[in-house]
Amino acid sequence: MGVKEGLVTMPIVKTTYLPLSKGQLEATRKHAGTARIGAGNQLLGWVAGVPFPEPKNALELAWNTYPTISRADSHDELQFHMWFGLFQGTNYEKHFVWDLWNKKYRARVDMPPLGDMPEFAESGLICKESMMILEPNEVRGFLQIRNRFWDVDKADECYSYIPAIRRVRRMTGSDLTDPILGSDDIPDDFEGWRQKLNAKMTFRVLEHRDFLAPRCHIGMEERPAYDYKKSGPVFPIDWEIRPQWVLEIMTNDPDYVYSKRVLYIDAVPWNHQGRGNIFWTENFDQKGRLREADGYPQAGNRQGYCNLFNCVHIGCQIDHYTVGDCIASYVKDFDKTFPLSEEVFTIKCLLKRAR
Repeated sequence: MGVKEGLVTMPIVKTTYLPLSKGQLEATRKHAGTARIGAGNQLLGWVAGVPFPEPKNALELAWNTYPTISRADSHDELQFHMWFGLFQGTNYEKHFVWDLWNKKYRARVDMPPLGDMPEFAESGLICKESMMILEPNEVRGFLQIRNRFWDVDKADECYSYIPAIRRVRRMTGSDLTDPILGSDDIPDDFEGWRQKLNAKMTFRVLEHRDFLAPRCHIGMEERPAYDYKKSGPVFPIDWEIRPQWVLEIMTNDPDYVYSKRVLYIDAVPWNHQGRGNIFWTENFDQKGRLREADGYPQAGNRQGYCNLFNCVHIGCQIDHYTVGDCIASYVKDFDKTFPLSEEVFTIKCLLKRAR
């Protein structure tokens, strides 16, 4: 659409390779061959790093790219700031601004304390995440907190604070499939796949071949400038050729919003500076129709810290677009920001910040 409308061009450039962080590389080498798949899609024996450096089947590939736990881009602590814009076609509608924090409690390899934290040993908690809306004023202070547990059969704990009613609401599984603030994406869409891996799911590799992918930028300062007034929902980015796995995930849950997801995953081997990140996701409704698709360009630094610098969510059935322009704190000067305070994962603290 961006090319047809004359909003952007698609330069194809030399492929850029960004290594894993030192901690991820060391953990992958040290623990290679210890992870295995158990009954009900459980990951057993995994300690840290990439679980399956040479994946032999679709489920091993899925665990390699599973968000927040083992994916190469999911580092121990994260904070980023996002401008989140909604468009009908190329026409701007509105936007939101938010901050997001994330912290791992299992298999920390880069930021002290390393290894597993007491919270994991006590309750199986592997990750906390919180989000706070800053703009516009009518929804300022909207909060979401999500706690994820290691057991594939234990659902996430999710809470929201809704300013309009001044109440904290515990979210159910169906709430996590509701679009965020009128956008096209749901909480389970972020990073391409944030849905909890569970025992119902089945996996299949559809392809392994070269595709065009957004270039991995080195440093947030190198990322191309984005101005929604000039290019609408389209980002002016370079493209590169990379091998990718095409992974199909069948949810096998008639009550879930999607019947299946198709992920396009970086297939450059980890020891040749591959990252295993998701470039693109296609999501199909319960009738098998393409409902929503997402794209995630990446940026990182020479130390191996990498995360998305923007994202595009496409409502394929309604010609609607939601885009995120992000600044990830660990890509530049992350060491001045961390460690995170546990307070950012509490409603009380976030309300103070929002006010």
